[in-house]
Amino acid sequence: MAKQAGFCFGVKKALEIAQSVSQATEEKVYTLGPLIHNPQAVAKLAQEGITSIESLAGINQGEIIIRSHGVVPQILAAVTAKGLKIHDATCPFVKKAQQLAREHAEEGYQVIIAGDPDHPEVQGILGWAGAGALVVEQPEKVNLLGNYDKICVVAQTTQSLEKFQQIVGMLNSKAKEVKVCNTICSATRKRQEAAKELAQKSDVMIVVGGKNSSNTKKLAQVCTSTGTATYHVEDAGELEADWFTGVSQAGVTAGASTPDWLLEEVIGKMAEFNQEETKQEESNQEETTTEQTLAFDRGDIITGTVVQINEKDVLVDVGGKSEGIIPISELSLKDIESPAGEVNIGDVVELYVIKTENEEGVPILSKRRADRLKTWEKVEQAHASGEVLEGKVEQVVKGGLLVDIGLRGFMPASLIEVGYVENMEEYVDKILRFKVVELDREKNKIILSQKTVLEQEATKMRENLFTTLAVGQTVKGIVRRLTNFGAFVDIGGVDGLLHVSELSWGRVNNPKDILTEGEQINVYVLGIDKDKGKISLGLKQLTNNPWQRAADKYRPGQVIDGKVARIVSFGVFVEIEPGVEGLVHISQLAREHVNRPEDVVAVGQEVKAKVLDVDAANERISLSIKEAAGDVKDKEIEVFMEKNDNTSGITLGELFGDIFKEAKKQ
Repeated sequence: MAKQAGFCFGVKKALEIAQSVSQATEEKVYTLGPLIHNPQAVAKLAQEGITSIESLAGINQGEIIIRSHGVVPQILAAVTAKGLKIHDATCPFVKKAQQLAREHAEEGYQVIIAGDPDHPEVQGILGWAGAGALVVEQPEKVNLLGNYDKICVVAQTTQSLEKFQQIVGMLNSKAKEVKVCNTICSATRKRQEAAKELAQKSDVMIVVGGKNSSNTKKLAQVCTSTGTATYHVEDAGELEADWFTGVSQAGVTAGASTPDWLLEEVIGKMAEFNQEETKQEESNQEETTTEQTLAFDRGDIITGTVVQINEKDVLVDVGGKSEGIIPISELSLKDIESPAGEVNIGDVVELYVIKTENEEGVPILSKRRADRLKTWEKVEQAHASGEVLEGKVEQVVKGGLLVDIGLRGFMPASLIEVGYVENMEEYVDKILRFKVVELDREKNKIILSQKTVLEQEATKMRENLFTTLAVGQTVKGIVRRLTNFGAFVDIGGVDGLLHVSELSWGRVNNPKDILTEGEQINVYVLGIDKDKGKISLGLKQLTNNPWQRAADKYRPGQVIDGKVARIVSFGVFVEIEPGVEGLVHISQLAREHVNRPEDVVAVGQEVKAKVLDVDAANERISLSIKEAAGDVKDKEIEVFMEKNDNTSGITLGELFGDIFKEAKKQ
């Protein structure tokens, strides 16, 4: 497999936009031309309700997705004029080429585009560059151009770097100034370089992608230029077994518009050819130069003992006084640069026979293929039995995760967790447990589900919990979610509700003032409803109820400090301490008549109140603000009288007449 193959960033982005639009709207969704150059991917989009159209004729409502190749500005204007909503999925590299072409055209440069004049991407760039721009497809076409003061040359994003450099070199003689804007997509360049490198060391190259895809066709051209037999296929059905006869290594690469699932099908089919081939004796099966004939055929699974580890291969003793070779490319299911660490001297390994002998009469063997077959058997058994497997997440792809289970398994986003997964990147390099929920060996398709495992475990935990849990127990829990009315606490696979009224003996305005998500707490079990699967929890029950000592702490006649907590039509509730509130009836607010409590006091106001009655059993305390105020005035008079004598000859009535009159009125 080439190091860079399959979807590029721009294509991924375009498909993500299309999928997002399709899920978010009830309007009809269209793409102007195929979103990407892959008929299988476009067909899947059509199944999701995304229709490819060639023109806006007759389209008067709906939403339009601008494909990854981009469009000319006139089309954008036409879409806007129709009042259609636009979703721009133009590849960022293409958009950059469009902007550079437009800017340099406005600055007076002769814009020349190195690319295919019939390609929609190039036609779009032409539209942005204006009527004077030119397209050059082949270097020799430069000779047909005139001379200019200054030239700006941009490239089709999938153009080969070699051809672009040739065109640029010839353009240097056509102007005093040649400004080069290398707009070739870096991913395209790396993909071509990786394909060329792989083709040079392969017996045959398979290039996977749409026949109308420019970048895929260029990949095929790059591979062919190395002299390696190269086949361009759109899907696994086009593969032919004869292509691989006598082949030691087959290389695979794919264009930027090729979906991962399509690439996996091709690779799977190629691997199946080795198993499907009829086992027949080769013409020179009998080894005349050895003392014993090897007792295996092509396609057999044999065992061998590692006897030597080299830089690019491993030698194994396979019996019959013979040694076989495992090329480094056939040693592991993963890409490795050295055999060191994969096997050790003396290891006994299972091997797949690729050839009973090469030109030198030595068997060519594959540990990778044997491991693959064993893994398939393991996966098939796990699928049949429902066994839980483990695997490491390799990468995030469209719609889910790729998981290494010895083979590549796909875990859709909807099967990762019981709930919605917001960021799949968090799972990369993590070990997950899952079940195989769908399997198709012919298509190399393995669908995995961690959600199934989690749901089954949650069901079991739930059953165990409801069996052992009892009202009155104190259990540990983790705060999973906070709401305005309380908190949901996980107490072992089941979420119980901790209502805001059960958080504290005092008043709580918002659960967030007391708890944080992820916090571990102890909770008290208030109620269990097994039929409805509901559990009620409390937190305040784990602390002392302040009402239990209220009868001893507060006595009738006592004047206390408090804060107005609530105002109701018949009076106010005053918080004496957290969890203990007393009622001041409207008649006890002031000496004069009070129509509305809020005319006298306000929420949060600190007041003094006299205790009239304490009923701790029913958690009730009656208070009076007006009597507390009277007591305060009486105390002030008493203190004053103690500090002043009556020797002046002035009577108390004369001195304090007004005060006495006021006190009498009250």
